[in-house]
Amino acid sequence: MQADESADGKSSERKEKEIQFSKQVIILYINNLTNFRIMKSSEIFLSAVIVFFVCACSPKGDGSVTIVDVGGSSMAVFSLNELKSDTITLPLSSFVEDCSLVQLETNDDAFFRPWFTTVTDKYIGIRQQGSRPYMLFSRAGKFLGTIGSVGQGPGEYAISLYDDIIDEQNELIYLAPFFSDKILVYRTSGEYVKTISTAQRMMKPKLFLSDDILTVPHMPLSDDKAMVVQYNVSTGEVLNQLPPPSHLIVQSAEGEIFNTRNTSAIFDFVHTGSDTLYHFDVKNKKILPVFMMTFNSSEKPYKQYFQLNKDLFFTNVFGRGLVATDLKNKTSSYIKVVNDYYGNMPAPTYIVQLRNGYWVHNIQPEQLMDDIKNRLSQSNCTEKDKQVLQKLLSTLKENTNNVVLIGKLKSEIKTKLF
Repeated sequence: MQADESADGKSSERKEKEIQFSKQVIILYINNLTNFRIMKSSEIFLSAVIVFFVCACSPKGDGSVTIVDVGGSSMAVFSLNELKSDTITLPLSSFVEDCSLVQLETNDDAFFRPWFTTVTDKYIGIRQQGSRPYMLFSRAGKFLGTIGSVGQGPGEYAISLYDDIIDEQNELIYLAPFFSDKILVYRTSGEYVKTISTAQRMMKPKLFLSDDILTVPHMPLSDDKAMVVQYNVSTGEVLNQLPPPSHLIVQSAEGEIFNTRNTSAIFDFVHTGSDTLYHFDVKNKKILPVFMMTFNSSEKPYKQYFQLNKDLFFTNVFGRGLVATDLKNKTSSYIKVVNDYYGNMPAPTYIVQLRNGYWVHNIQPEQLMDDIKNRLSQSNCTEKDKQVLQKLLSTLKENTNNVVLIGKLKSEIKTKLF
């Protein structure tokens, strides 16, 4: 009898906890107003307000993840308060199929200042810091040349690049400057092809290419007519325009838009002015909320969401650590990632490294050599790790171009991570 009463009490407590959690999601989500359809401006449908139904599913898993229904769209929510303080060491192989090292060609023209590195099956593209040209290498590390140049003329960009797409199927590269009214298109051979004139001046645009449709969201100001514009890549014709949702309108150039393009069918993006990771539904032309974090109302930690595959999301909670959320098993945990392909060295896992379906670590050889020596000096470095690291160390030389560690992301989570 006492056991039954105890179980009933725990069940009641759990149910109350889920109710409070759902209320928290509703409050946060109403504040974010996240679902807008492309319509005439007088017919913008605020589905998050007019038709807003939230159904909290049983968390199962470890209780940190809840799936809610928002206007017919599923959104995953994890509670920062439900996480254990323990940090789990996660091997890189748990979400990466393999890992290889590419030594980039060393010559005076091939050196660069890396910012974002884009990897495809055939190419390695380097978006540089500052107003510097885009660099292209083969996957074997051969320097293929610069793409475009800095300037004011045809085929030139006068300001830093904010995003890039390498369309290796058609041997084309799309470059989007920070602030511009154009998207520049080049051949992978370096030849300038054309300019796609944007419907308006775009601030910090991001790119997504699917079935000859180029989708471009940006950070909209209050007088901008559109936040997302779709173009026919062959003709440059504007196909659709999405008016900016009020909660995503900015007053200045502060803040960022991040995206990963880690899954070919999903256009994910994060706007730092919102607490939600979104997908843009290219077919139905809608912004859909898919992932967010809840926390105590007394705190508002700065965070950055990014999606690795259909099952796995990372949240970088600045000042606290990196959180992995496994939607397949409905579990979350603080993690640190080690590269078990190369002696269990720390593996950086910011959004810079996890893009376009790859984990990428672009690093100077001198820095990698220091990292290896530091790992070799640690008491938990096994004999097997030492053999791998010493072999790697013997291949590195100072005063050469950067090396790039590359691992292909798994398309799904097949085993429980934690």
